[in-house]
Amino acid sequence: MEVEMEREVSAVKVKTSVLKRILARLVDGLVAWAFALVLPPVGILVGIVYLAVADGVQKGQSLGKMVFGLEVVTSDGSPCDLKASIYRNIPFELALLFAAVPLLGWILLIIAGIPILLIELWLVIADHHGLRLGDRIAGTTVVELVHSELKP
Repeated sequence: MEVEMEREVSAVKVKTSVLKRILARLVDGLVAWAFALVLPPVGILVGIVYLAVADGVQKGQSLGKMVFGLEVVTSDGSPCDLKASIYRNIPFELALLFAAVPLLGWILLIIAGIPILLIELWLVIADHHGLRLGDRIAGTTVVELVHSELKP
């Protein structure tokens, strides 16, 4: 008996678990943070690049999304590509970039970065389909993968 993961994509979009999305983003944030700590001073740039492209490298799944069984798909149901990944993650890229710049960047993080991230979180919770600003920019949505059994 083989078990395969397949996307749950339908004409009616179902909101993905907010908790899974938050936990997946935390995993990705930890990966980016690890790059920053392990590879100074270029690690912060590696972390920003990771956050930018992570959803478009492995069939719409960043490391965090793989762990929690999520996938980013475009409006036609295909996996997120690199361009869409970069666009959908602009808010997170900016926040990490602000955090990397001493003093002025930290001020920008407090004034703009943190409020943008809070708006993103609010949209995931409040929007009927769980679309955040990044999803609206890139034309993407997050779906849950479901297990299916293949018969020989």
